[in-house]
Amino acid sequence: MKSIITITAFLLFALGSFAQQQFAGAKDYYRFEAREAARIGDAINKFHWDTLQGKIPVLYSKNYEVRAKAIQAMVEECAAFYQPKFPDIKFDLYIMVLNQKDWNKIHLTTLSNYGMPNYLPEIRKLFAAADKKAVAKIFGGTDNTSDTHLSQFDCIALHELGHAFLQTFNKLYTGKLWTDEFLASYFAICFFEQHKEYPGLPQVGETGYTPKYRTLADLERLYSNVGDQNYGWYQAQFQNLGYELYPKFKTRLINEFIKNASPEGKKLDPLALLQQIAPEITNQWLKEMK
Repeated sequence: MKSIITITAFLLFALGSFAQQQFAGAKDYYRFEAREAARIGDAINKFHWDTLQGKIPVLYSKNYEVRAKAIQAMVEECAAFYQPKFPDIKFDLYIMVLNQKDWNKIHLTTLSNYGMPNYLPEIRKLFAAADKKAVAKIFGGTDNTSDTHLSQFDCIALHELGHAFLQTFNKLYTGKLWTDEFLASYFAICFFEQHKEYPGLPQVGETGYTPKYRTLADLERLYSNVGDQNYGWYQAQFQNLGYELYPKFKTRLINEFIKNASPEGKKLDPLALLQQIAPEITNQWLKEMK
């Protein structure tokens, strides 16, 4: 199995007030997010935003048009990659590229610290930081590239686009937080494996880190409260699984989950579904989760 671990802070909600919340599971978490999304949406509507038109429009902070265009181009290219595979899906969302002042004034810090890409399905907004250095800093790295360049840290936006594709456009909530995270990364992996000009999701070599929490049940119970590094370890395991499954299934795996959750589907537990369609890969992967 491909041995990787994401940069310690592949954390959707690291260090913010969100990390202090306690959740009983996926439903509890999504209820909390929905409440915050409504408040953030109201705040967004109070202000004027510079706008970049396109198939997926961008609202951006003043003086960041170049950065907005670069992120928009990648997101639109990913949407175009998926369009023929899922012809009934329209990527109907907005990207917001914000400086720290604007990030704070719409209260996005209640869900993530500045720099962390995020997607809120209730208001169909995908958020990215205008300051590239802030994104890299959250992940313990540096990014001195120009705003026309897309680094591995910027590529996390496609993990968030994966949440949009699954939750907003396919109404697919698997009922398991770990599966929603795995599928969002798998969505991005499918694109990056066919578009090698992009660096892909951030990864570093195995560091010898021994996680306190390893099971899927622990993640469902604690989610980001497992701790920053431990949460990064979980995200690494989901990427490991994605890279093992991709050569055999490619985007067909996403179809399997959509079909399973459909009115005519079997509605198997996500892990049971993976064990049914890819037993050897899944069971081998589960050995790392004990």
